[in-house]
Amino acid sequence: MKKLLQPLILLVALVLAGCAANTGLFQRPQVNISGIRIEELGLLEQRFELQLRVSNPNGFAIPLDGLKASLEVNGKPFAEGLSNQKISLAALSDTTVKIKVTSNLASALKTLNRLMAADQPLNYRATGTLYLPMVPGGVDFDRSGEVPILDKLK
Repeated sequence: MKKLLQPLILLVALVLAGCAANTGLFQRPQVNISGIRIEELGLLEQRFELQLRVSNPNGFAIPLDGLKASLEVNGKPFAEGLSNQKISLAALSDTTVKIKVTSNLASALKTLNRLMAADQPLNYRATGTLYLPMVPGGVDFDRSGEVPILDKLK
């Protein structure tokens, strides 16, 4: 019995050590805004296509089951959306993911009014979650930046 117990304990210890070492192998995908395009301008809401560049720094492909995203402009909520598009993020590469986001008339008008009144750059912040089947709850992202306003878009 002792002869069987020692190798079993050693095997369990090796498996646990392997699992502990494995947790450091997964690197979170990075998300950047690569563009935004007007889809539809309605009276009460506006639809945009938000283009996100998702970078997979891992040496293996990562399946993506969907994502959600919110966009703020100059610190104010502007648009949000969901996508259930399933794609595979290839190893060590970038993929452009397009998501439809919606804003309402009030937030769009407030943002436009502030932009025209101020001679400041446009600050944006994109937040959201990438839903990966291997990570319960998904992987959150939060990316900020600014776009200079060229002479108030003359």
